[in-house]
Amino acid sequence: MNNESYWQKTVNMPSYPSIKWDDCYDIVIVGGGMSGITLAYRLNNSNLKVALIESDTLASKTTGHTTAKVSYLHDVLCIDIYEAYNKSKAKEYFDSNYDAFQEIKSIIESNQIECDFKENIAYIEAEDEQKSVKIKKQIKLFKSWGLDVIEGDNAKHTSMGLHNQGIFHPLKYIDGLLKKCDKIDIYEHSLVKEKQVVDDKIYLKVNGYKINAKKIIWMTRYPPNLQKGYFFKILQEKEHIIYKEGEQIDYSFLNITTNYSKRPINNNAILEIKQKFAENNLYWYAQDSVPLRKIPYIGKINDNEFVAYGYNKWGMTLSHVASKLIYELIINNDSKYAALYSPGYGKYLSSKDDIVKLVKNNYHGMIKNRILATKELKLNCNQGKVIRYQGRLVAIYKDSQKRYFYFSPYCPHLKCVIEFNEKDQTWNCPCHGSIFDCYGHLVSGPSTKPLKRY
Repeated sequence: MNNESYWQKTVNMPSYPSIKWDDCYDIVIVGGGMSGITLAYRLNNSNLKVALIESDTLASKTTGHTTAKVSYLHDVLCIDIYEAYNKSKAKEYFDSNYDAFQEIKSIIESNQIECDFKENIAYIEAEDEQKSVKIKKQIKLFKSWGLDVIEGDNAKHTSMGLHNQGIFHPLKYIDGLLKKCDKIDIYEHSLVKEKQVVDDKIYLKVNGYKINAKKIIWMTRYPPNLQKGYFFKILQEKEHIIYKEGEQIDYSFLNITTNYSKRPINNNAILEIKQKFAENNLYWYAQDSVPLRKIPYIGKINDNEFVAYGYNKWGMTLSHVASKLIYELIINNDSKYAALYSPGYGKYLSSKDDIVKLVKNNYHGMIKNRILATKELKLNCNQGKVIRYQGRLVAIYKDSQKRYFYFSPYCPHLKCVIEFNEKDQTWNCPCHGSIFDCYGHLVSGPSTKPLKRY
């Protein structure tokens, strides 16, 4: 599977060189998605020497495969945060995303960015009793804040909506930001493979070169192992997004029971997420990090390093929350929402459903995929599987030309056993979400290495 999104098909993004020399910077931003680029945009006139480093091409991962809903109605997260923490934290979360939404509009207007931005109404809906109750509670909570909530309730569905939400073309928006990043050193195809600390100086090993950084900002979907037990704090969730012509709507919609969602894309097409679909439509997959504490991890983890991850599928607004928060910490050493998003705080594993998913994912990678591997080599074209051969596990792929390719079945990240996704033609790590193409090449981390070829 090519996995090229509608956004990538309709915009020619600028290209940038790879790192080919040692260098020193005040700030190094690792990750060239929406978060990293918006932070670079903020730092452009800071008089700091700043580099933005991307392992692939800019916005080619999570950002390039988003549904691009620009919203501060994040399903029932506000009531989740209210119940897990308190009303004040829920209001802070809402306000931070409301502020981010307003800022996005301001950036578009002030820089005259033509990115197909439109305001619309966003709805959420539930079919099951438990989630219906949450929507009703959130309606009450939002009304207590003075919000104009659209209510709906019938025998089958409970719903709520908010005016003044939005949609846009994320890559057109990013292209507009990049035009304003003329003082930033931007590098593509520059994978950070290692961090070293020598004589109290931090170095990143990139393309075989050493980059010295006073401060490092990790703005990737899955961060390196900077926080104790970080891989028990987030889930990786993969979804398929469908471009469907012949339907016209003027609103955005999410069913929180079935995870079905849709949004308009133009006058005669929509984007959908649903469990079953016809493969004659253009579709692609996206992968997101889901924080088990409900609140993303954004902020300082030590004197020299910052992180931003765990956006829970709401990255368009939260990327702006993150970039502003970290910018303020760098420049002012303080931020209004620093305590809320602090990487070191939060109720650990607060969701039973997410705990089950986490345990299941790690069980598959650590145990089940090892036990269930068979000795049977039989494969159809464009299929892959892990087999047991002469007492050891081997990953095998058979391509359309009937050629066989053999790999180590262990993800280089933490040695979980991979599994093959026939629909996407990828090898996936069930534990922590690394993705490799059918030939073993690295698509996305946390792994920094491809599968070992035999």
